[in-house]
Amino acid sequence: MSSGTSGAFEPGGAYAGGHRPKVVVLSPWGRFGDVGEREILERAGCEVVVSKARTDEEVIEAVRDADAIIPSWGLTREVMASLTRCRVIARSSIGMDTVLGVDIATEKGIVICNVPDVFINEVADHTMALLLGCIRHIVPLHNYVVDGGWSDPDRAHPLGKVSHHVYGQTLGLVGFGNIGRAVAKRALAFDLEVIAYDPFSSKEAFREAGVTQATLGRVLQDSDFVSLHVPLMESTHHLIGAAQFRLMKPTALLINTCRGPVVDEEALISALQTGAILGAGLDVTDVEPVCPDNPLLKMGNVIITPHTASVSDHAGAERRRRPSHEVVAVLTGHRPRAVWNPDVLKSVNLK
Repeated sequence: MSSGTSGAFEPGGAYAGGHRPKVVVLSPWGRFGDVGEREILERAGCEVVVSKARTDEEVIEAVRDADAIIPSWGLTREVMASLTRCRVIARSSIGMDTVLGVDIATEKGIVICNVPDVFINEVADHTMALLLGCIRHIVPLHNYVVDGGWSDPDRAHPLGKVSHHVYGQTLGLVGFGNIGRAVAKRALAFDLEVIAYDPFSSKEAFREAGVTQATLGRVLQDSDFVSLHVPLMESTHHLIGAAQFRLMKPTALLINTCRGPVVDEEALISALQTGAILGAGLDVTDVEPVCPDNPLLKMGNVIITPHTASVSDHAGAERRRRPSHEVVAVLTGHRPRAVWNPDVLKSVNLK
């Protein structure tokens, strides 16, 4: 048994000796329980404590005797190191770049869960919306109509340099996981040629999807539209920077619905200002919320949405319920649906 969680997965698990597991919910989105997430925990006999703790000191005190943690924000290495009872941490996101100290959690036998399958379709739909919005100049044309330009013969038309149609063009995907494959399915229906780079996906995955496997260089060079679908980690930080923009066509569009720091934002701004690429559709930025003086906000060839690609009525409710399901699974000695740190499974006895 790893240090820090002695007895966590012995017979009876977190409930051994009549213990009532304590679940600490940190700064939840909305009111915790509105979509049944509290009921899931309480039905399993858990004590639920909702905390607004945000600083490390506040969080450490709040989770001191927690058997499980459901955080809306990230956790630091200091918080992770302080845990002595915790068996499971469950977040309602795909990306886990703000959960630090995963190695510490694994050593302590703490299972970390995310929700990689809840809002695949929402993000894929939003990707296509940004792509089509850029291609069809939806935002500047809407503003042109609202501002009275359509009825003003002296007003310059906002189409600018019209360079794209959709059918027959090439969409390049950087990342070919669940979301990348869902985007490819939609893109093929628009008669786009789809190529993708992902060193971790099998050849069978590309073949089954009808997508051409390619190097990153080829994706950048050959694509009319480049869409990013990778997690943020050390190897993907600034994956797309000045060197990559030099490979792209001057008529290319960049779409980013994964994480802002995957793109070197200064290099992106420069590429847009100098015409190295034509435009961008972004749901994420390097700093969020985006700074009011960010040059991207002044560019007519850029669409920015406020990190809402995953939002829908269905996904919004399910992403709030899923962490509760994962917590109950682990606390009752069962393997959850998604484990972010799979190495932990070697040291815990989950059915």
